[in-house]
Amino acid sequence: MAEALGAQRTLIRWTPLLAIAVWWAIRMVTTGQVSFETGISIGVFGHFGLILVVALVAAFQGQDAPSFIERFKNSLRPTVLYAILAAGSTVAYHHVICAESTSLRMLEREAFIDRSLADEAGFAELQAADPQLAAMDVETARERAKASLRFQFDPLWHFTASLLMWIAAAMSTVLFTSFLGQWFKS
Repeated sequence: MAEALGAQRTLIRWTPLLAIAVWWAIRMVTTGQVSFETGISIGVFGHFGLILVVALVAAFQGQDAPSFIERFKNSLRPTVLYAILAAGSTVAYHHVICAESTSLRMLEREAFIDRSLADEAGFAELQAADPQLAAMDVETARERAKASLRFQFDPLWHFTASLLMWIAAAMSTVLFTSFLGQWFKS
């Protein structure tokens, strides 16, 4: 019995690392094979699916805990670890491994901003539709749009946003799987 319990805890301990290895394998296989946006979708859906797998493994391996709160805490540990690894992996992938593609995408968006704001008549239409733009000249609008774009592509912001999203996903998934485990246990 003690050996089986040790094997279960080992599985729970290694699940986040195995799951992040699967994510990296998927991302590396799809690198260069799909568009930038499709790659982002693959990464996001991969992380969501793997968070669910980690939470389910943790929930069903930890069903012997005496209370719901204990099962929740036991399931939360590996799932939050995966969320942290997911945020770090996302940033490492986009800002280290594929830094050139990410920079190119940012340059494309900057060029789009420049093209969109180059036409005076088009900018006048945008100003008519957006009250915030009505108070700005074209250069101010261009600089604000580019500053916003640089903020969105900043690795620290990318890590923070990813971490918040994956922690929230991990917690809600663990809550669901803990209730599911409670239901199966009864």
